[in-house]
Amino acid sequence: MSAQRIGVLGGTFDPIHYGHLFIAEAVRGLAKLDRVLFLPVGDPAHREVHASAHDRLEMVRRALAGNPAFAIDTTALEQRGPVYTADTLALMRQKLPDDALSFIAGVDSLTVSRWRRLDEVAAALERFYVVRREGARSEDVAAIVADLPEDLRKRFVVLDLPLVDISASVIRARAKAGASIRYLTPDDVARLIEDRGLYRGA
Repeated sequence: MSAQRIGVLGGTFDPIHYGHLFIAEAVRGLAKLDRVLFLPVGDPAHREVHASAHDRLEMVRRALAGNPAFAIDTTALEQRGPVYTADTLALMRQKLPDDALSFIAGVDSLTVSRWRRLDEVAAALERFYVVRREGARSEDVAAIVADLPEDLRKRFVVLDLPLVDISASVIRARAKAGASIRYLTPDDVARLIEDRGLYRGA
């Protein structure tokens, strides 16, 4: 198979929702990526998780069904925690030595907590696509990457996309309250959350 341009969308996906799916598809189109790999993190360094890795993986699997340009990469689930993106990308590079990797993240994931070894992350990528969120500014990203060498700073691209204001925390709260979460996440994901009673104790 010839080399591909691959987007990597990492996250806890706790649960995955239409915001994640829209961002992946929109960036895929804008950046002319061949496919997008969804990278569920088993034991993230800077975030608490509420559903098990097994359940979150199954939710992602159900959400991606029907889109041949989307696939799952389990590298970050197989790592012992805490998981850092620089280590995950190094492992992915071993499996995809010829492909050009680009990371996809919301600006909030860059600004909420300082990324360790951001220089290593950027060096492993063709581009780092940062999706702007409500209230976030390009200057916020510029400040975070200011200490990086110029060739690495140039790999960060801020994208303006239509705002899909869905958050996993809202879905978890509604699930806990027994309220409908339909149309916030794919139907197969909503059914799994209900059938397994996920987030009832969150």
